[in-house]
Amino acid sequence: MSGPKYLALAGAAILSMGLGFSSAVNAQTIRIPHCCAADSHFDVAAERFADLLAEKTNGEIQGEVFPSGQLGQETEVIQNVQSGSIEATIIGHDPLAQFAEETTILSLPYLFDNHDQAFEQLDGELGERLGAILSERGLRVLAWGNNGARVYTNDQHSLESPQDFVGLKFRSPENPVNLAVTEALGGIAAAIPYGEVYTALQQGTIDGQENAVINIYPANLQEVQSYMSMTNHLLSFVVLVMNENYFNSLSPEMQTAVQEAASEAMAEERATAQTSADEMTALMQEAGVEVTEPDLAPFREMTQSIHDEYVGSRIPQDLYDLAVGATN
Repeated sequence: MSGPKYLALAGAAILSMGLGFSSAVNAQTIRIPHCCAADSHFDVAAERFADLLAEKTNGEIQGEVFPSGQLGQETEVIQNVQSGSIEATIIGHDPLAQFAEETTILSLPYLFDNHDQAFEQLDGELGERLGAILSERGLRVLAWGNNGARVYTNDQHSLESPQDFVGLKFRSPENPVNLAVTEALGGIAAAIPYGEVYTALQQGTIDGQENAVINIYPANLQEVQSYMSMTNHLLSFVVLVMNENYFNSLSPEMQTAVQEAASEAMAEERATAQTSADEMTALMQEAGVEVTEPDLAPFREMTQSIHDEYVGSRIPQDLYDLAVGATN
């Protein structure tokens, strides 16, 4: 083929190639680090979010996941998301208290009966209130997920009652309420980044720790712990957050796509979290960990004072009333 028709077809092909090249060049890659192990529920949710981002933005936004604290521990990563040097992250909710103390409400012991009840609040006005507060700190909350019910493990003896905590040193995340719970139960509280917990347990720096089973088992803590007490003292949440300025820089269409990707990814995470917790509890037992289910009444009684201490000071009374369904 030659002549004008050939030149027209050749020009169209070159233009098409050029447009494809332009689209590839303009594609954005955002980093999505998290503290947990590869294949953990954090990792599965992060990878799903990345897949949905690419799908819903037609490849204009790509997500790259960094598990196991590769880009830093949670507090450092949150600071970097705040500043915009990292675009997004999936974290446990606890460290957010360092950036917005109002979020400590989610760490109050025995605040909600179960995660379904909690999500009714977080998908509604409570979530909107907390989201607005974090937005002012440069953090856009995209979605909430299920991080399990927190339980205690240790390598000394079974924890059947608060009296069994006396003299033992337990790791909690860098959240004042988590630390207060351990102290209220009679233990010695230590704030240690999640990525350092295994080594601290292995070396005997601490006797135990508190976390959800879906975080405990993937971190292989069953290798350095002998007892697990299902205290379920507080519900824990996964939070997918993005730098506020980055989100606002996106077109309305891209913002909608990002939000849809986040909501779908975390909805899937919520659906599988409890099943995973049950399976991993069984695996902990198979690994030789003694699992007990104590009477929770003494635990509720010993920790009620934490509500009284924080509500009205660090936690606004109206926010607390909203969470527990009370009326002013």
